[in-house]
Amino acid sequence: MSFATVIIPTYNRPEHLAAVLDALTVQAEATLPFSVVVVDDGSAPPVRLGNHGWPFGVRLVRFETNRGRAAARNAGLGIVGTPLAIFLDDDMRPLRGFVRAHVEAVDPGKAMIGLGSVTFHPDIPRDRLTTYLETRGVAKLGPADSVPFKYFLTYNSAAPTELLRRVGGFDERLRAWGGEDLELGWRLHRAGARFIRVPRAQAYHAHRRSLDDLIAVSVGFGEKSLPLILEKHPQLVSELRVHLFGPVRYRNGTPPDRIALRAVTRAPFPDLVRRMASAWPRLPWPTAVFDYLIVSAWRCGLDRTGFAHSAGAVDSGDPSL
Repeated sequence: MSFATVIIPTYNRPEHLAAVLDALTVQAEATLPFSVVVVDDGSAPPVRLGNHGWPFGVRLVRFETNRGRAAARNAGLGIVGTPLAIFLDDDMRPLRGFVRAHVEAVDPGKAMIGLGSVTFHPDIPRDRLTTYLETRGVAKLGPADSVPFKYFLTYNSAAPTELLRRVGGFDERLRAWGGEDLELGWRLHRAGARFIRVPRAQAYHAHRRSLDDLIAVSVGFGEKSLPLILEKHPQLVSELRVHLFGPVRYRNGTPPDRIALRAVTRAPFPDLVRRMASAWPRLPWPTAVFDYLIVSAWRCGLDRTGFAHSAGAVDSGDPSL
């Protein structure tokens, strides 16, 4: 009997899919019984699993066309028959004991969400960007720190199956890179879920975007995903600090730091910083540089839609925001 089901969405990456299934095979001896659902999100050619004699059951769900990761994860969740659902991306390489760590940490009878540990695969070249990416989210928290909902990422996480179904799963309108887990994390938080770190659920990330690619997908997130999230959950305008980009007018005027922020997150400043960080990737760039570039990319995307202007146009009355 399986205790958990690992859901793996995949799209046009057969080598990654084969490698993640091999990694689960290697570590299966050190874990509890589990099953796997692979969701082929419209790959061409379609995924063919064949019969590899895996030490776990594998089911394949296939989309005829690409529908996005939210729809793929929902399709996997729809056929899960175990109390615990574990989300794993196809470019992850889980280490020995990965499934057991999630199963032992997350009680399916409670509103708990487990977030595993991710570092880059040893074959990935190291520079300041890899260091930055490895120290974001839950990696920056201490053992006693509470985990905010916005650190919920589905490339290595576990949650009670029934809880995920009760809150409605992923919003399938969110098809661009990023945001589907953030939006679900907020709904889980509102439903009373507690997010916890599961440091023993370790996985290597076997793929890393260049800084230019990271900025490009962050612009897409700001343009295509963030407006949908904020329209659905206006409370997140302040939580995600999007109001800082808008033309808020307080009774005593706009604070100078707000004016400066709006100025430096517009062209040409972010592009100049990006060029320098890309040209000299091994220089000791502070993490604030990459934070700045990503926030500026969000703002660039939002500006294309006009959403930042409308979201920030409401006077909150609180100049401390």
